[in-house]
Amino acid sequence: MTHLCGCETDPSPQEGGTHVSVGTERRRHLRIAVNWPVIVVTPQLYIGGEAVNISIGGANIRCTTDPERTGPLRMAFKIPIREEFLQVTGVVAWTKSFEQMDDFYSWETGVRFTSFIGDSRKHLFEVISNICDQSK
Repeated sequence: MTHLCGCETDPSPQEGGTHVSVGTERRRHLRIAVNWPVIVVTPQLYIGGEAVNISIGGANIRCTTDPERTGPLRMAFKIPIREEFLQVTGVVAWTKSFEQMDDFYSWETGVRFTSFIGDSRKHLFEVISNICDQSK
């Protein structure tokens, strides 16, 4: 199977809960599938969730509360192979709700990163590069 990074390997998750996304999409940045815990901080509340894919440009996050488009978001991602959190700010690009059962909803939110805190951009780039290198 051909990955976005151009390699052809089995897309099963690698150690650390990640693998390279597959398919042909027109995106500016390489995206990897992950299952990283994330805390989203909105102007009104804190929301726990999970990143399901991420790139240098943004992430797809699943959570039980809609972060809404009320302003900038701060996010802290827990990368399994690192001790410190990856910290970024961003804005909501899109949201979708899913009713799971008994009126319980989950939300899938696309977030576009607007800035990185500290060395977070460099660390994210390294993680994405390492995962792509491992899958070649």
